[in-house]
Amino acid sequence: MKAPNARCRAGFTLIELLVVIAIIAVLIALLLPAVQAAREAARRIQCTNNLKQIGLALHNYESTNSVFPPGRINTYVSGNGHCWGAYSQLLPYVELANIFNTMNFSMNPDPDYTTTSAVVNSTAALTTVNAYMCPSDGGPTLVQVGGGMYAVHNYLLGVGSGYSVVQNPPAAAGGIVPNGFFFENSAVKIAMITDGTSNTVAISETIRSTAGAPTGLNTLTVFAQDPLSGFVITGNNTAGNGPPIFSDSDYANLCLTGSPPGFQPTRGVKWLYGAPGHSMYNHRRPPNDKSYDCRGGLPHSDKSLADWQNLSLNVTSRSRHPGGVNSLFADGHVQFVKNSVNVLTWQALGSRNGGEVISADAF
Repeated sequence: MKAPNARCRAGFTLIELLVVIAIIAVLIALLLPAVQAAREAARRIQCTNNLKQIGLALHNYESTNSVFPPGRINTYVSGNGHCWGAYSQLLPYVELANIFNTMNFSMNPDPDYTTTSAVVNSTAALTTVNAYMCPSDGGPTLVQVGGGMYAVHNYLLGVGSGYSVVQNPPAAAGGIVPNGFFFENSAVKIAMITDGTSNTVAISETIRSTAGAPTGLNTLTVFAQDPLSGFVITGNNTAGNGPPIFSDSDYANLCLTGSPPGFQPTRGVKWLYGAPGHSMYNHRRPPNDKSYDCRGGLPHSDKSLADWQNLSLNVTSRSRHPGGVNSLFADGHVQFVKNSVNVLTWQALGSRNGGEVISADAF
């Protein structure tokens, strides 16, 4: 007599199921950082390509005009002289001549949007230029500042290793003449870069200031009062590989009691505008330094003379790329400079004519 057929039901026990889930979780935990790293590597490459495109535009401009574009145009006519920045001059060389042709350079690039100049230049002010944007830095592409709306950007113009962006500040303000690639009414020629074009940084990255709550015109975002977590109010070199940049008391005077007071809330705002913080930075502090960025009066022993038309700055280079910043050199090459770069080396890279000797492995 045949035995009845036994029916076996296949399945997982609870323990087996938990083991499988745990293995999958471990695999995801191992894979996710690799995916994120690959994505960041791609974004960093895109950022490098953006800077190379800007570098090519700079040299095409120089070939046409025999000088590099001014970092800030100031004619001292009608108050502030309008103050157009270098990026507005580069538009025809980044294949945006159509936007360039909408600009009226006899009017202000920094208008309140109730004025006539706002209507004339609003097309450019609201245009996001992809070549000026780092893909690693998210956030809004349009922001409200005062009564105006503007497109943002991530690449600041280097004014050198000093504080001033003005070409000829009066002696009372310290007589600090910019030694960098871009500054007010600059007309730098290749022959003027005596430190060598491969040893002089022209442009580096910034992290756009933190956006505040939507408000006002079309509920576009406004920039909050700086900045990133982990910052400290100190003037000392946090990289620990160089001398203090300046004393804490001078830093507090520059950042807290200068004009305008407080920290820089508008890094990377108004790519068409030439101004400290908005589109200009200096090499006083190392990349991604933990001291706040700010703008204010020039440091001076006589505090009544410390400010000169609010044209000084203390804004360093920053990026969302781990460990450092992409920097465009005057010869057109782009190099990743680490946060740990020696401060004196970083300052030397910021000047075009300081006479410093920099070894190839110093940065």
